[in-house]
Amino acid sequence: MKRGRPPAASVSRRTALAGGLAALAARPAAAKAASPQTITIRDDRPGRPISPLIYGSNEIGAMDGGPLSADLDRAAGVTARRLGGNLMTTYDWATNASNAGKDWEQANGFFLPDALKLDAAARREPFAVVDAMHRATLAMGARSLVAVPLAGFVAADADGEVASRDAAPSARFKPVRWTGATPAAAPIDPTVCDAPQLLARLVERYGGAGSAEGIYAYSLDNEPGLWAETHPRIVRAKPTIAALMERSVAAARVVKAIDPQAQVFGPASWGPTEFATFQDAPDWPAHQRFGSFLGAYLDGFRRASEQAGVRLLDVLDVHWYPYSRRGDLFRTEDPSLASALLDAPRSLSEPGFSEDSWVPRALPVGSGGEGVTLPLLPSLQRLVDRWFPGTKIAVTEFNYGGAGAVASGLALADALGRFGVEGVHFASHWGSLAGFLGEAYRLYRAPDAAGGRFGDHSIGLKGAGGPGLAAYAAGAAAEEVPLRLVVVNKTEAPLAVDLGFASGRTLSPLAVTGFDASQPMESAVDERPEPVDGGWRIVLPPRSARRYAFG
Repeated sequence: MKRGRPPAASVSRRTALAGGLAALAARPAAAKAASPQTITIRDDRPGRPISPLIYGSNEIGAMDGGPLSADLDRAAGVTARRLGGNLMTTYDWATNASNAGKDWEQANGFFLPDALKLDAAARREPFAVVDAMHRATLAMGARSLVAVPLAGFVAADADGEVASRDAAPSARFKPVRWTGATPAAAPIDPTVCDAPQLLARLVERYGGAGSAEGIYAYSLDNEPGLWAETHPRIVRAKPTIAALMERSVAAARVVKAIDPQAQVFGPASWGPTEFATFQDAPDWPAHQRFGSFLGAYLDGFRRASEQAGVRLLDVLDVHWYPYSRRGDLFRTEDPSLASALLDAPRSLSEPGFSEDSWVPRALPVGSGGEGVTLPLLPSLQRLVDRWFPGTKIAVTEFNYGGAGAVASGLALADALGRFGVEGVHFASHWGSLAGFLGEAYRLYRAPDAAGGRFGDHSIGLKGAGGPGLAAYAAGAAAEEVPLRLVVVNKTEAPLAVDLGFASGRTLSPLAVTGFDASQPMESAVDERPEPVDGGWRIVLPPRSARRYAFG
């Protein structure tokens, strides 16, 4: 769920890495660190694959001001990009108009073309917004996820505010059609939003999902539990689970018929109360036996897939924004909320952690029962295993604070590490990857002096975790070394860590990169680990992130 983001554009560097560690001079510690913590890298065990698509971002153009999000994504090394959000629920691909709903005066307009800074000629082309997003994605070697509309109507004009008396059905909106098989080359029917024809045209232009330029995946709309709130001009009453399932399955059948290799994501649920009861849906009692709306959704798609003889849902898609009783964490740069931001990623995967917010009332802490619980990611995996095994997991919107706060970058780096360890398939940040947010991505994606990035296989750690320290290790599937270790010091004091290797191998430090308040760009740092007891001691500056390469 996005808060306070009008869709107009007015709203909402790299220096080369210096040589290897041997060329670096040791930097004296600014202050004496406390007694060291101990981490053992479990390099005696096989690693778990890390999906390359967890380093993703949402296409928002210039909604945040400043550079286009695509330019920042390219600099950050993004691997996947999503075109979604509230504006895509009402996007008419034929004209590129959308209805902004509650985000901006219930208005129809060319908000997405404006955000992408499309010129007058481009915005007149059918699906110009999708084309601009996808071509930018291809140019950086990434994969595209595109949301398709299910709520029933899209904008029929770009003529501004829509009065309540003109709510759909009316001349201000077009109905969405998911039936039929209109050929790509057929004339566009101006009275409807023909979703199958859009898909046919996308496949005609780029090829299918299995081709070099095809669109990788389609998301079944966006945050359906909130439609009546976010889009009251097109959805006048709370949607039911049964109606959503009917529309979702029908759309998934069409996607698979037109582009069989395309991945289908759904339901793009906004957060805890939608996960649990679909916002207390009118027909929730009829689905309560599944323990949660997400359980019912998975089971519905399992049964529909068995009937169709083809998997209709590939990825369970959720959004996850942190909350705190201390204040609003969305895009915050408030220093008084830094500790809350730094704690927030723990709700993704840390057993027993209970965040200080309203969320544990909706999602209790623990693994009992069939509902969604905290920590979130293991709970979602249990749901998948119970109701539709083999379904992958995506977090297609998340945000851990504003670009100008080092705490935001550290929290984001922590979240990215957790996505990798927990086997998330796809993750895409909401908000431009400026400032410290881009540095969090480069911590994993930028090459170091040893010639590589964070690896593609997660390696277990013993002794990592807790409120002050987060650590994640990885190697490459085809190579024993180098190993890379990302470490985040969330505390306001230097932190010493003694590293050991469970295999007993003697591995030496090859490179160190990182960022902190005094070094706001992720790059090589002049900090030399010290040998200790067959391993290495590292000293992290206050509130800092580092990536070490060992080989």
